Amino acid sequence: MKRFIFILTFFQLTSMLLCADVLAQAKTRAPNKTIQLYSLPADRWITEGRFVTSPNAADVNRDRRAAEQGDASAQFNMALRYDRGLGVIQNYAESVKWLYEAADQGLAEAQYNLGSMYYNGLGVSQDFAEAVQWFRKAAGQGLAEAQKNLGAMYGRGEGVPQSHAEAYVWLSIAAISGNEDAINARDFAASNLSPEDFDLAQKRSTELNREIQQQVAGK
Repeated sequence: MKRFIFILTFFQLTSMLLCADVLAQAKTRAPNKTIQLYSLPADRWITEGRFVTSPNAADVNRDRRAAEQGDASAQFNMALRYDRGLGVIQNYAESVKWLYEAADQGLAEAQYNLGSMYYNGLGVSQDFAEAVQWFRKAAGQGLAEAQKNLGAMYGRGEGVPQSHAEAYVWLSIAAISGNEDAINARDFAASNLSPEDFDLAQKRSTELNREIQQQVAGK
């Protein structure tokens, strides 16, 4: 499962670790003046147990029927099938179609992976601004990987105006959510803030994290 979920990781003084898939895309872009890219192996799918390991015709038909009837988990499975060619012909555009169906129903993992598709330009034209929007939706549902990626994109100014304060906010929340990769990135973002801006960012991260946790608990 190494093709779908990329992870944006460590901010250092002039560097940040990224998944190998993201690195391959990044080589075609001008290097960021602040952060360089290095590879870090990582899974590309967040599945929450939705991964289907037996891609026979009966399983595909079962998932397709359920997906067409509006089941978000089945729609997510169909997206995975088309991304990996599990029981169907690999088709990124078809994968994106099913991710949209599940993401529009609020499935955080689908929102995250749709953001990944837009970031990498798989099945859609590469669009960092669109990737940010889908990462933001998943981040608001408490998905730590999306929070980290959103923070990293603020730090790089990808799809949003560069902001070390917003980077700190989201990376701090990701770290609190248990994502260890976000810690160094958060500390780098903090090193670029004045004491006053750091205090404001720290307060905002605390408040926003509280709001996210309340929303998650209320589901």
